[in-house]
Amino acid sequence: MTIVARHVRFTAAAGREAALADALLEAAEGLRGTPGCLRWVVARAADDPAVVVVDEAWRSAEHLAEAERALEGDEGVAKVLALLDPERPPQRLDLEPLGGVGHLPAAPGGVTHRNLLDVEDQAAKHGFGETGEARFATGDLDLAQTGVSLHRLRPGARQAFGHAHGEAEEVYVVLAGSGRARTDGEELPLRPRDAVRVGPETVRAFEADDEGLELLAVGPRRPGDGRIVPGWWG
Repeated sequence: MTIVARHVRFTAAAGREAALADALLEAAEGLRGTPGCLRWVVARAADDPAVVVVDEAWRSAEHLAEAERALEGDEGVAKVLALLDPERPPQRLDLEPLGGVGHLPAAPGGVTHRNLLDVEDQAAKHGFGETGEARFATGDLDLAQTGVSLHRLRPGARQAFGHAHGEAEEVYVVLAGSGRARTDGEELPLRPRDAVRVGPETVRAFEADDEGLELLAVGPRRPGDGRIVPGWWG
């Protein structure tokens, strides 16, 4: 499927600026869960409070057409139209996304089933096998918008370096064993079923106790977003 997108510029009638923004935000809420709707973002022009812009993206032209058919005669659409400046009709620009920071392909339909231990161990591949295992399953699971990885540290081992993400947040869930997470300014003790959220720009690394440590990491997919921090443990 090919993602379709468009940029629509609305201009409110005098005195209707806030009402137009509220009506479009209400429309956005109504689109939550609509099949194929990847993005429908409302923003106000910084230099003109009367101008409200909607940026939208759809999984396919078919999904967009189906959503438009469902909105025929909708009261929310009529409400938006009644708030517009009749001298400045909406301006629409249809777009074909090509790529760039933040652009992700549409997630494929269907189901993918893999065992994480069948995913290639990147730690061994890059010379860190004595520390543990690192299996990044995004490709194996056909994931377009989510990152999943399994990390296993050997008893008493530390990860060889820290890392951080510029944009993505991650959640680490302890599957087995115990140890510590070292983040900016603190160390957190870990035990089975603990979950740790790490936000953007926060450096993190993990260390295992005598029984080892097994972690599942999940977060949004952001290609090229990570950076390595050598010597994080000192």
